[in-house]
Amino acid sequence: MSKIAPDLSNLPSPKLEKHSRRPSLIWLMPFLALAISAGVVWNNYASKGPLITITFKSASGIVAGTTEVRIRDLRVGVVEAVGFSEGMEAVEAQIRLDKNIARYVDTDAEFWIVEPKVTARGVSGIGTLLSGVYIAANWDGKDGIRADRFVALDVPPLASFGEEGTRIVLKARAGGQLAAGAPVLTSGIEVGRIGQPKLSNSGTTVTMDAFILKPYDARLTTNTRFWDASGLSFNLGAQGIALKVDSLAALLEGGVTFGTPVTGGGPVADGHVFDVFASQSVARTKAFEADASPDISASILLDTDVNGLGLDTIVRFRGVKVGGVGDLVGIENGAEGPVKLRVDLRLSSKRLGLPGGLSADKVRALFDSRVANGLRVRVSAEGLFGQTVVLELVNLPSQAKAEITLDPDGRIMLPTAPAAVPDADTGVNGLVTRISNLPIEELMTAATQALNNVSKLTGTAESVLTADGVDRIPQTIDQTLQEVRALVTAIRDGGAIENLNATLRSADSALKSVDSAASSLPALAERLNAAADGLQSVVSGYDSDSRFYTDIRGVLRDISSTAESFRSLARSIERKPNSLLLGR
Repeated sequence: MSKIAPDLSNLPSPKLEKHSRRPSLIWLMPFLALAISAGVVWNNYASKGPLITITFKSASGIVAGTTEVRIRDLRVGVVEAVGFSEGMEAVEAQIRLDKNIARYVDTDAEFWIVEPKVTARGVSGIGTLLSGVYIAANWDGKDGIRADRFVALDVPPLASFGEEGTRIVLKARAGGQLAAGAPVLTSGIEVGRIGQPKLSNSGTTVTMDAFILKPYDARLTTNTRFWDASGLSFNLGAQGIALKVDSLAALLEGGVTFGTPVTGGGPVADGHVFDVFASQSVARTKAFEADASPDISASILLDTDVNGLGLDTIVRFRGVKVGGVGDLVGIENGAEGPVKLRVDLRLSSKRLGLPGGLSADKVRALFDSRVANGLRVRVSAEGLFGQTVVLELVNLPSQAKAEITLDPDGRIMLPTAPAAVPDADTGVNGLVTRISNLPIEELMTAATQALNNVSKLTGTAESVLTADGVDRIPQTIDQTLQEVRALVTAIRDGGAIENLNATLRSADSALKSVDSAASSLPALAERLNAAADGLQSVVSGYDSDSRFYTDIRGVLRDISSTAESFRSLARSIERKPNSLLLGR
């Protein structure tokens, strides 16, 4: 079956129309997208803050794109990159800051890492356990000189910008337990904190900044004294044992306390230097010695080290304390020479009798004249057993001539004299020797015998006290006393005392009569003697064999004996007028 072709002749012919050639709007879309992208890029670039570089000792916890920079816990930047510094000596973090705060980041800006830390003062940075460490910042709100490179702090700063108070410098002996962040106390209240300690070049002193908060800084004067408050103080005295703990923080990480034992001090400014003393008693003593503070420096050289010689060893002149030892330094004397000990002295011009405010040249001139007259420095000892080492300024005219020298650093070097060391008979060694020479065995034997005798005496006393009738002695004594009281009462009530007084008055009258009679006895004896003499002349005319003569002679002997009796009675009454009443 064949196909029939269609007839195309009747189809209409196409009609052509003319159109204008205008660009399509679709072609604007790429340009619009490009403009928007450029605007976004420009806005992002224009809103970005500056890029700064902070140098850290290590990158502990710092992560690029994550670690933030905060000020007062508000984000102000983020770490963009972390890498090594040139020579790999440190770590540098590239930090993009917010544009709004960038103008305040000047040369005074401070940065440090905040991470979890447990100390005696508590737990800090505990929020970073979840969020990670962050970089804390500190600056004021004033425009300053722009900077883009900083070195991070090892510890937080003492005070934030805007925190009011006074910054001071504390100087203490090396060997204490003062640490950064340790508290500053007064009257038991924490009023400040201590910065990072710094060791001096000689290694004997430590200096540290401290910040005292307002209004407590008004208590600081030039007479204020600081002392170590390690948290525990022990004192044994007549009132017993005293144990004082200032605070747990001070006990574990150290701290200082200040007070003003002497009034009249002036105000202090930022940067004032205070010494830190070992204890409150030492600080108080130094406060009362402030009028004689050391203002003259001198040194001596010792050939060997002296046991017991240390910092603050007393320097005396004519028995008076005139200063102390400020430093001890070993000095090499050549490659093979022995090492000598340089002792730096800090002397008080007032205690030495010198005017204050002398220049170094005038001090040297004064010492020159005194050294020429025999002034020397020597090691000596004092105390009960001579074990306390001191240095003495003594005048020894017999010493060889010496002069003052200057060391390479310009120190005045005073000449020395041989040490005045106590002999073997003094000190602890001499005391031990004398104790060992004591007759200990004989003393112990005598002590044992004495104890035995005491024991025997005690036994005898015990036997006496336990004898029959001893327990009735108090009763007997009490009865006797009652009888005496009754007798005294009876005598008083019976008028015996008045009678006795009358008798005494009569006796006194009789004594006066006897005295009057006694005074006439010598005259009576003289008259008897005269009568005897007259009879003797009469008798001499008679015969000695006659009876009359014999009788008269007997009468004469009786008269003489009577006269002698009167004289003896007169002498007795004169010696003891009461013999007539007492009969003896």
